[in-house]
Order: sequence, then structure tokens, then C-alpha cells
Amino acid sequence: MKFLLKHWLQAGVSALCVSAMIVPGFTVHATEIDSMEQQSSQLKNELSGINQDLLELGSQIADLEDQIKETNNQIEATQAQIDIAKNSEQQQFEEMKLRIKYVYENDSASMLSMIFSVDNMADFLNRVEFVQNVSDYDREQLEELCTLRETIEEEEAKLQDEKDSQEKMEKELADQKEELNAKAEATSTDLDALSDKIASLRAEEAAKQAEAQKAQAQAQETSGNNNAGTGGSQGGGSGSSSSGSSGGGNYIIPDSGGVLTPEKGVVYFNGHRETYYSQKVLPGHGLNIPGRHVASDGTIRDKDGYICVASSDHPKGTVVQTSLGPGKVYDTGCPSGTIDIYTDW
Repeated sequence: MKFLLKHWLQAGVSALCVSAMIVPGFTVHATEIDSMEQQSSQLKNELSGINQDLLELGSQIADLEDQIKETNNQIEATQAQIDIAKNSEQQQFEEMKLRIKYVYENDSASMLSMIFSVDNMADFLNRVEFVQNVSDYDREQLEELCTLRETIEEEEAKLQDEKDSQEKMEKELADQKEELNAKAEATSTDLDALSDKIASLRAEEAAKQAEAQKAQAQAQETSGNNNAGTGGSQGGGSGSSSSGSSGGGNYIIPDSGGVLTPEKGVVYFNGHRETYYSQKVLPGHGLNIPGRHVASDGTIRDKDGYICVASSDHPKGTVVQTSLGPGKVYDTGCPSGTIDIYTDW
């Protein structure tokens, strides 16, 4: 009995040592990947916000271009009015000069004769008033035309100031758009680099996990062999112990984190690691998803209501259980042991 107990203790200590050497590595990588997943989620949200700002800026620039076009049309119409007013003003001035010239050079004697050939004071005053009215009319017409031209020129100046202001605003928006494009490009580069690093760490974690499972299986096998050699009288007990150890030989990620959300970014469920990728960043036009739509929880689903997921461990079309409900595999490319859930987050 002491000999059997000794072998059991040796086997247990061996398995415990293997776990003690490997589990800390998993913990470090899991923590690091969790942090990177959160950074990745933040970068995706930031990139989505930048793209939305770019759309709004593009719309504002298009509106300004329409306004500038309309202002140019108004300036052209105003300039045409100024030309007409100048022509009318010049024509009125020329006609007034002709009348003055006619009166004072060609018909001054007739004009005087008309004024002084009257028989009474009333006719004299009427004729003098007539001549004065003609002169006043010419002057008033000329003044009105001058005023009209000046008014139109003031309107043209206002329109030109408005155009300059619009063009200045358009340049400012274009500069903002250029800055946002540069920021979007830098964010995409950071996101790609982070995704590559996450994929590398996941692959390393999967390799270490496989190594841990192999080491634990070997430790359990050694324990079973040692127990089998201790004597027939204890065979039933040792067989039972071996079976129990064998049942615990496969490394299973414990459930943690609950249901996957945009804020969590990663949870452990049903023996696998869950993350998500958003169609706002990765549209996934190449995926053949019949009846594709966005569910009320923000997940992308097919016509049968299955959540669309990516997995490298299951063939396409396989139904898997996720923390958000049943999912169907439509894509691959993620590390082993991980399920990516397609969302609109």
C-alpha cells in the first residue's frame, strides 16, 4: 500500500510540475492578448468614427461647392446688370449732352424768342418752367442711373466677399479631410500591425497549449503504467484512478467573461476563445451568407437565424455554440481554438 501511494504521489507531483511550468505562460499570453483585443476594438471604433467624419466632411464640401456655384451665377447676373446700368447711364448722359448742345449752340435764339415772345407773365413763367423741367428731368435721370449702378456694384462686392468666405471654408474643410485621411491610414496601419501580433500570439498560445496537453497526457500515461505495475489486488482501484486522470488530460479553457460584448472584446466559452470582427471595418463582401442581416443584438446572421462566425477548427457550415447563441461557420483564417463572431458593432 505504501508502495502504491508512493507511485501515485510521484505521478501527481510530475503532472503538477508540468502544469506549473506551462500555465503561467498561458496566463501571461491571455492577459496580453486581452489587452491587445481591447486596443484592437478601440482602434476599430476610432477608425469607424474617422470614416463617419470623412463622410460628413465630404457632404459639407459638396454643399459648399454647390453654394459657390450658385454665388458665381449670382455674380455673373449682377455683372450683367451693372453693364446694363452703365450703358443706360452713358446713353442718358450722351442724350443730355446733345440736348444741351442743341439748346445752346443751334437753337439758343429760338429758345429765347420762345420765352420772350409771350404776351403775359403767366405764359412767360410757363415756358421758363418747361425749360427748367427738361433740364431737371435730365439731371434726375442721370442721378437715378448713377445710384442704380452704385447699388448693383455694392451687391456685387457683397457677393464677392461671400464667395471668398465660401472658398476659404472649402479649403479649411479640404485640409481637415486630408488630415483625417492621414489619420485613417495611420490607424489602419496600427490596426493591421496589432492584428498580426495578436494572430502571432494566438498561434504561439495554441502551440504551447498543444504542448501542455501532450505533456499532461504523457504524465497521466506514466501514472497509469506505474499504477498498473503495483499488484493485481489493487488493479480495480488503479484502473479507476487511471480512468479519472485520463478524463482530465485534455486541456479545456474554462468559461469566463460571460456573454461577448463590444466592451469586453474577448470571452472564453464552451472550450473556445471568442472575439468579434465588425463589418464596419471588414465588410466581408466575399462571404456567401444567404439572407444576411443584422440582428437586434448587433450580430450578423443568416436566413435561418444562425450567427455568422469564423473558425479554423471546424468545416464551413458547421453549427457551433457561442455565448450569444448558435452560430454557423462561414469563414476561416483565425487561430486554432478561437471563434470570431461577425457583428455590426
